[in-house]
Amino acid sequence: MTDLTDTAQLRELAKQAVDRFVRRFEESYRLLAYHAALPLVLTPELVNYLRNEFLRGEQVPWVAEVDLLLSDLCSQVGYELYAMDTHVREYLLEEMKQDLRFGKRRMQQVAQVLYSYVSYLHRLNPGRRQKEIEAQRWAAMVYLGDEQCKQAVQEIAQKLIETSSSTDSKVGSESGIRAELLRLARITEELSPQLEQEPNLLDYARLVQRILRTPELVTSDELNRSYQIDDEELTFPQKLLPQVLAEAVQSSRPKVVNIKGFPQLKTFKFEVAVISFEEEIVLELQSFDFKVATITGIKQSNISNTNRTIAIANNLVFLQTKKNLNHIEQLIIQATISNQSYDQIAESYNYNTSYISNVASKLWKVLSEVLGEKVNKINFKNVIQSQVNYSQLDIHHSRRQAQCFIEDLGNNVQLEMVAIPEGSFLMGSSAGEPERYDDESPQYQVAVPAFFMGKYPITQAQWKAVAGFPQVNKELDPDPSSFKGANRPVERVSWYDAVEFCSRLSQYTGKSYCLPSEAEWEYSCRAGTTTPFHFGETITSELANYDATKAYGAGVEGTYRKQTTSVGSFKVANAFGLYDIHGNVWEWCLDDWHDNYEGAPEDGSAWFKNDNDNLYQKQGRAVLRGGSWNDSPGNCRSASRYSNAWAGRGLIDLDVGFRVVCGVGGILR
Repeated sequence: MTDLTDTAQLRELAKQAVDRFVRRFEESYRLLAYHAALPLVLTPELVNYLRNEFLRGEQVPWVAEVDLLLSDLCSQVGYELYAMDTHVREYLLEEMKQDLRFGKRRMQQVAQVLYSYVSYLHRLNPGRRQKEIEAQRWAAMVYLGDEQCKQAVQEIAQKLIETSSSTDSKVGSESGIRAELLRLARITEELSPQLEQEPNLLDYARLVQRILRTPELVTSDELNRSYQIDDEELTFPQKLLPQVLAEAVQSSRPKVVNIKGFPQLKTFKFEVAVISFEEEIVLELQSFDFKVATITGIKQSNISNTNRTIAIANNLVFLQTKKNLNHIEQLIIQATISNQSYDQIAESYNYNTSYISNVASKLWKVLSEVLGEKVNKINFKNVIQSQVNYSQLDIHHSRRQAQCFIEDLGNNVQLEMVAIPEGSFLMGSSAGEPERYDDESPQYQVAVPAFFMGKYPITQAQWKAVAGFPQVNKELDPDPSSFKGANRPVERVSWYDAVEFCSRLSQYTGKSYCLPSEAEWEYSCRAGTTTPFHFGETITSELANYDATKAYGAGVEGTYRKQTTSVGSFKVANAFGLYDIHGNVWEWCLDDWHDNYEGAPEDGSAWFKNDNDNLYQKQGRAVLRGGSWNDSPGNCRSASRYSNAWAGRGLIDLDVGFRVVCGVGGILR
């Protein structure tokens, strides 16, 4: 169960996401987001229907429909099907409820329209997207009064019972039952704010999700308690219970000591033999959802750069003050863009200089508060430019799913290892790729076996935990990083430090951990793409941490943060589910440095210059990949390579970290 602190943090993150969305466009977009939050699933035609039905007088442009569906607030879950992030949806609905212009009355009106709309779709084509229509009906019904809400609860409960007992022929297989139970549980969780009067249904839905995702957190008491909805009892299918849970349920049931008409029952002891293989490790894989962002191009606009800047500044000010820029503030911004002084502004428009200076000071203060960095007349153009640039990018978001296993490092520190599928790819860059180097050629085909890779670069918390494990070959500084933060990537580590980390982790877990080979790293970074970045042909500081004072290709300039950022800060991964693989910190690879790919192995293995198996006696230089917070976008490309001394501790170590890989080496289930 999420505690109050987590809830507050998730709400704040949702608020920030919505504010960024509105800031990128205009305040009227917030109204469309309010109304689009009530349906569980969005389609272009439904968003258009809601805008025309409720927002005709609010000056919400038609293009807002597309901008909303392709924004960070929504993820694509099917063909022309989109869903809002759960916490964003909850935040928007709560805000709409508190907004005096709308409140509960408007929410009921939207629900009634949604109910009528899906009923019409069902009559129009009874076989069309039945599960979507079913979910939309329930989402509407919970807002249409107690009687309708109760009916929705009964329908959800009946559907759960039918699925659990396999009476629904469409989901009769074990995998089908699992998928359908998860779908129903997720819908119930999405509607939880309106179902607070049905704790049994909510508790059962959360139990289902834990059994199917994190069974180790489930207790026998939870499985044996009663989940009663009216006259119906919700139970979990016995055949889907993991063996440990099934045994726990069996052992917790009352013991029958005698049955009338039968001899007295006796207990007996027996031994169970388990045959295990010393080399085999069983990994419990968990599925996780993530967002992928693809930069599809640059928007064309007839609006002048000055007018766009004023419009963006107006949105920022409105977010903070709920007021638009007045005439004087607009003049100050326009004159600042033109490099005019306060004296020149005052003289041109017949104002007192001190008055202009005072208004400007308040304006810079408001912009500083909303942007989270110091804004003044001198740096205004640079600070606002990244906002202008970002508003010009077309970024498509989609939802993906991958699998991982979680390594417990103690003290609530975990390491998530993502399953990377086997495959082949063309390693290196083509002659036409901008800002490439000769050491990225010749391109050649590499076949890579399946393995696991860290979802994020190793963090300072993970480093500290493993540094506390028994030493294998060398000592480790438990806190080497310059930019402090438990969830920031560790930096200022040598290649030898990274190898020692892997050795200690392997000894602690019994699995084989090491640095990735250069081929494994590039294969994992690309995740099936052939473009310079897994984002596409360019990169933006809204999606990665690098020196964005220079644009790449047809991209735009952005923010140069001048330090590392917490892993996962940008909320988007590549198609394999890996985060922060462009920028933030350079990442060590296992290989010796080679000046090009002539003679490189084609099986994905590490490439060494000699046969010395003792990694602590290596000489020369090792490979770094991925770029860092301190690098230009060209150095952050998928094919970009860099070398550094194995044990070097120069200034570059401020931006050098690593992530780990693990061989499959066992049965996956």
